Amino acid sequence: MRFLHLSDTHLGYHQYGLVERAKDYFDAFMSAVDVAIDRKVDFIIHTGDFFHTHRPSNQTLLEGIEIIRRLNDHNIPIFTIAGNHDRGSGVRDTTALEILKHMGLKVLDKGLDDSLGVNIFGLKYISPIFVRRNLKLEETFENLYNQAKNKNNFNILMLHLEFEPFFNSGIKLEHYLPEGMYNYVGIGHYHQRQEPININGSTVVYSGSTEYTQFNEKLYTEKGCYVVEVENGSCRAEFVPIKNRMFLSYSFNDETISDVINSLKELDLSSDKKPILSLEGSTKNFLTNKEVFNLLQNEGLMDKFLHVKCEIKNLSNKVLEFQVIQEDDKSTTIKEKLKELLEEPELLSRIEKVLEEIKAFEDIKDFEAYIESHQELLEL
Repeated sequence: MRFLHLSDTHLGYHQYGLVERAKDYFDAFMSAVDVAIDRKVDFIIHTGDFFHTHRPSNQTLLEGIEIIRRLNDHNIPIFTIAGNHDRGSGVRDTTALEILKHMGLKVLDKGLDDSLGVNIFGLKYISPIFVRRNLKLEETFENLYNQAKNKNNFNILMLHLEFEPFFNSGIKLEHYLPEGMYNYVGIGHYHQRQEPININGSTVVYSGSTEYTQFNEKLYTEKGCYVVEVENGSCRAEFVPIKNRMFLSYSFNDETISDVINSLKELDLSSDKKPILSLEGSTKNFLTNKEVFNLLQNEGLMDKFLHVKCEIKNLSNKVLEFQVIQEDDKSTTIKEKLKELLEEPELLSRIEKVLEEIKAFEDIKDFEAYIESHQELLEL
């Protein structure tokens, strides 16, 4: 038996408000589908965040339908669970995944599918607050397992939860995963893939996202999926990389900015997809973003990138005329102030994610348009 594990495809994400980036997420998903077809897998498991929002656009729904249709053409079933981005409010709406169920997508939010002679269990995203306060996670895993009619089948568990050490949730998988019940545990939500490990007799795999969603992800694991070979009850998971748009990151100061410009001029930027560039600088000469962009423009570099993000830390004592500095100002950061005001770690985490989204925009009109089509960012 052979199956493919992928996760966090975030279909429909217009990163930086760009149509091109939304197309990148579709292309990455399709690249994983190509791997599934080429490797002749028996089925696919997808461990959450199929879509970037629980209210995807019509175009995004069509892309989801196209993915399922292509898999149907090759008789490859795909199983998934609702991640935190997929799920609706539970009262006002259902997830968009339910629409794709009519095309053949198999959604296992708290259930089992054994139609292929393998037990595939799924548990949708549950907030760590709920897990800590109300949910007996080990009992939940045991109850799922007990749904199986034939427990001698190969047992796969799909999760999209916030486990230590990847999230500061206080939830450690090894404390809750029953010994010897599940052969393979596929986990989504954490975007940087991890090498397979054994926990309580289970092969545990974080496959990571199929596209980059933040610059810090370029610290820097390849994106892709896992092809899992199963024989005599044991399994071997092989990571298969996929090709993504390049993300380039450079740091500079007043003395090295020209070196960075020269390095960029020497790059081979002939790829079909223009790279995305991140610049992080520090200055005592009060160098501004506009001046950096002008330097890039003068060297004919701005047009070579799809998007350029620049953050500069001012190390000088100079201030702009419109800045007001009070004597008692202790330069408390926004995140520090939020930590003072908010007691719930999950709420703090969600607000910080909204702030990260805001940082990606340099034009208020683009940001307003993005918020209009991504109302879930405001659903705290």
